[in-house]
Order: sequence, then structure tokens, then C-alpha cells
Amino acid sequence: MKKTMWLAALAAAALGVAPALAQQPPIVIGVSTPKTGVAAVASEWELWGVNLAVEEINQSGGLLGRKVELMVLDNKCNPSEAVNVANKLVEAKVVAIEGAHCSSAHLASMKIVADAKIPMITGIASNPQITELAGKGRNEYSFRISPSDTAMMDALGIYLGNKKPFKTVAIVGEDTDFGRGGADAFKAVAGKAGVEVVSTDFHPQNAPDFTSILTRLQQRRPDAIATFQVGGDSINFLRQAMQLGVRIPYTGRIELGGRNQPIIEAGGMENSISAWTYNATIDAPENKAFVAKIKAKYNSDPYLQTWGGYDAIRIIAEAIKKAGSTDGEKIKDAIQGMTFTNVMGKQVTFDDHNSAGHWVVLQTVKDKKVAVADIVPVK
Repeated sequence: MKKTMWLAALAAAALGVAPALAQQPPIVIGVSTPKTGVAAVASEWELWGVNLAVEEINQSGGLLGRKVELMVLDNKCNPSEAVNVANKLVEAKVVAIEGAHCSSAHLASMKIVADAKIPMITGIASNPQITELAGKGRNEYSFRISPSDTAMMDALGIYLGNKKPFKTVAIVGEDTDFGRGGADAFKAVAGKAGVEVVSTDFHPQNAPDFTSILTRLQQRRPDAIATFQVGGDSINFLRQAMQLGVRIPYTGRIELGGRNQPIIEAGGMENSISAWTYNATIDAPENKAFVAKIKAKYNSDPYLQTWGGYDAIRIIAEAIKKAGSTDGEKIKDAIQGMTFTNVMGKQVTFDDHNSAGHWVVLQTVKDKKVAVADIVPVK
């Protein structure tokens, strides 16, 4: 009788715990991303990783006994819109932010979220200023897990200097913090690598026609074109180049694969070499598992944006568990003291500038196939 009563009491207690956990308010993580505009497709890829990470967290019991939810807002890859998004996320009292995808958007958001003591992590934005402005004694709430343009161009410069694939390069970039920052970083390493920059052209985002730039490039006849563009501008530039008969190696921060795969298969990007942050073919158990999950869910290999969103959310979650709290300052401290194994199987820690982007993936195209040329450690 006593045993029966004890079991009944235990069952009642168990039934009471589940509703109590379910009734607790969710932990809300903000996402600032360009759902519309020039980088909308890249934002979609980012959200593949973000959503997968949250799904896995909730399947494992959530965080601190609470479900994790997302508040996803569209910053349009625009600084003014990013400020509006940051203010809305602060007002909503999100515990942390994944974003803001584009460098200009991230830079515009940094002070707002820092004043509110909300950690913000990007695995995509690459302008060097983000690193320069972040860290101890500076903006302590901005973090980056991908390498900066400076780091990526340093790695690319070493490769170009050692392999000597190009003597002359023309630069084409979007007129944004990403485009100009990348171009400046490339110029800084080109001379050391023995590469002459013969021209630099910038264009506005959402440019409809690249004919004038491409015509000038045909006249200059560089050995390669270094591009610093995102989303629709990048693919439109490459398509128009193919239409005009420009078949030339590309370098800089050009995407190799993805939506450019038809151009690669048509022979339009042979011998290209690009500094990147991720590649789906990286031979690591962690990456193979990640690729399999994304393929099963989205019928596609993951992109760098997918990796960036996935690992950023996982780091936020790990910090919340480590801190045992949703307090922004405690989460920030937990991130700064964290050692984390990323999707590529690399052990990463955050330095004094809140950067954990210490690996650059160099990609190349040979025989119409994308391959990893090297994974280079950087500071």
C-alpha cells in the first residue's frame, strides 16, 4: 500500500514538473539578417544553420530547462535598417544576437547592442574594423567567429606569393564596407606577393549592368579578377562576364561553387583561387555530420553562411549553459573564456579582440571542380 502511494506521488510530481517547464517563458535569441535585398539568398543559407542549431538545442531539452525561440528581423544589408533592427531586438530583450551578416550592418549595430549589454556574434561579416573595435577595453559585446578580410587576404597573399599564379589582377567590389575593406586588404598583400593591381572598380549594390566595367577589364587584360561582392551582385557579374566571353581566373572573396557552379562547369572560373571561411568538403568528422544534416533537411550542401549561423548559435547556447544565466554580461564573460570545437573540427578560443576566426580556407577550381587548396591558420 505504501509503495503504491509512493509511486502515485512520484507520478504526480513528474506530471507537475513537465507543465512547469513548459510554462516557463522561452529564451529568445535575436537574428539580424538581410532577408530581403542583395544578400537575401545568403541570408536564407545563414538561416538554414541557425534553425538547425535551435532545433537541435530544443530536441536536447532546451537551455536552462527552457525552450529556445528566435526573433528574426530583416536588416536588408543596410546600416540604417540594421540600426532599427538592433533597437527592436534590444526592446524585445533578446538574450543574444546572431548577426548582422553584412559588415556595414554589423558595424552600425555594435554600439547599440553593447550599450544594452547584449552579446552579438557574427560568422559572416568580415570587415577588419569589426575586430579593431571589439574586445577588452573596447566593444566587449561584439564577437566574430569568421576571419577578417585582412586575415583572409594575408593567407591569400602568402599563397599568391608562393605559387605565382597571376602577375596582374583587376579589383571589382561593391561600394560598401565589405567591398572597400576587402579591396584595401587585397592591395596591402598584392605588392608583397609580386602581383600588380592594374585597376580598381566599385559599383553600388543591386547594380543591374556590369557591361562598362567588364568592357574596361577586357581592354586591360589582367591575369585574374579579384572580386568583393555578395549575393545577387556577385552572380550577376559572373553571368554577364560569361555572356561577354570573359573566361578568366577569379580571386579575392569570390564564391566558388553554390550558385556559381554552372559557370564553373562551363569553364568560366578555371584556376580561380579564393579566400573563404568554410568548404563543405573539409575532411573532419564534425563537418561530415554537419553536411549530412543540412543535406537531409535542405537537399543542399551547406554554405559559409550556413556554417556561420550554425556555429554562432551553438556558441551562444554553450555560453548560456556555462553562465547558468541569460544575463548579457554573464553570457559575454562565458564566451570570452570559452574553448569551442567548430564545425571544421578546429579548437577555437576568442582573443583580446573577441575574434575566434583563426582559420582561412583557400579554395580553387581545377578541371571544373572546386577543391580545398589549403586551410591556413591566421592570427
